[in-house]
Amino acid sequence: MERQTLLVSLVLITLIVNVVLGIELYYALHRPSQPISQVPVNISGLELITSNTTSTVTHTATSASTTSISTTSTESNVTYSFSFKAKFKIHVRERGIYLIGISPSNNTFAQLYIILYFEDGQVVSLNLNHTSANITIKDKEIEVTAYISGKSYYNMSPQEVLDNIRLYLKFISPINSSSDDSEENDIIDAILLIFNSIKQFYLEI
Repeated sequence: MERQTLLVSLVLITLIVNVVLGIELYYALHRPSQPISQVPVNISGLELITSNTTSTVTHTATSASTTSISTTSTESNVTYSFSFKAKFKIHVRERGIYLIGISPSNNTFAQLYIILYFEDGQVVSLNLNHTSANITIKDKEIEVTAYISGKSYYNMSPQEVLDNIRLYLKFISPINSSSDDSEENDIIDAILLIFNSIKQFYLEI
């Protein structure tokens, strides 16, 4: 009888150890990822809905004089105003909290205003002085409607404007999905079941 009791105890201890190791492995695999460097936004299905571009010439006059000669020169700065609406889809590898931002090319934009409407209701406003914001992405694919306007030093198409804006994402931390929660609950239920079995076994002894 004692030998049988010892054998059953060893089996139960083995089961408990396996469950504990399984829990450690689960949390090791689901441990929050370390923040990664910013990466360009993975865009698909770009659709330009409206577009408008105009040019403006600004004249700046300068003068210089000596005792016998006086000269005047005029410099012209040309800027191109643009505004357009676009729809596209953003793809991410992992659901979570992200930093979304812009990294405009140097000496390209005199003014830049961007409003991003995400299909889940989130709204992000960016400009040359406020270049990033936090968002929560709960799906690996999300549709975005963008309103983009500003002034550039070059005459660019909407696609070229998007390229020079250099929209990027930076992963900050993950969020738990319902499937993760259910897996965690299953593990807890298994632990409780094992401990109840052990309790019942020793009560019978």
